[in-house]
Amino acid sequence: MGFITNLFTGPYAMLAKWGIIALLLAAALTTAWVKGNEHGTAKLDAYIGKQAIESVALIVKQGKATVKVVNRYIQVAGATQVVTETVEKEVIKYAETNTSNCLDPAWRVLHDSAALNTLPGDRFKPDETVRAPEAAATIKTVTENYGACNRTADRLDALQEWVRAQQAVR
Repeated sequence: MGFITNLFTGPYAMLAKWGIIALLLAAALTTAWVKGNEHGTAKLDAYIGKQAIESVALIVKQGKATVKVVNRYIQVAGATQVVTETVEKEVIKYAETNTSNCLDPAWRVLHDSAALNTLPGDRFKPDETVRAPEAAATIKTVTENYGACNRTADRLDALQEWVRAQQAVR
């Protein structure tokens, strides 16, 4: 006890008083910082919670929009498949009854140019070396190509519908 009494009455009395004041000030500032940090953390936690709730709601809405688009795509794709299969059955009947019909060689070049998106040009001169395709084989290939094109168009339409639905959710 004598040391503490001497500390406040001796030559270092002024220094001791300022030291205690500094210590109390540091304790007060530390307490204020801790309380402020707790307050900020609580506000951040509340903000994160609110964002999580809003995110879940958005994801649910996006999911509902996706289900709607997928269900519609399944219906459209099914209808396209039915049409394609029906036409293919008719093509098979046609091919069985028209085995000898041939298209001319120029038809093949023009068709290939259209399919490849190129110009036929003057370089093509039909001659006997170019074999003309049979009409039955040609209609079978054309039917398969249109079926693939229609399936791709259905997918593209569904994708575009999905993108529009997702944009509408936001």
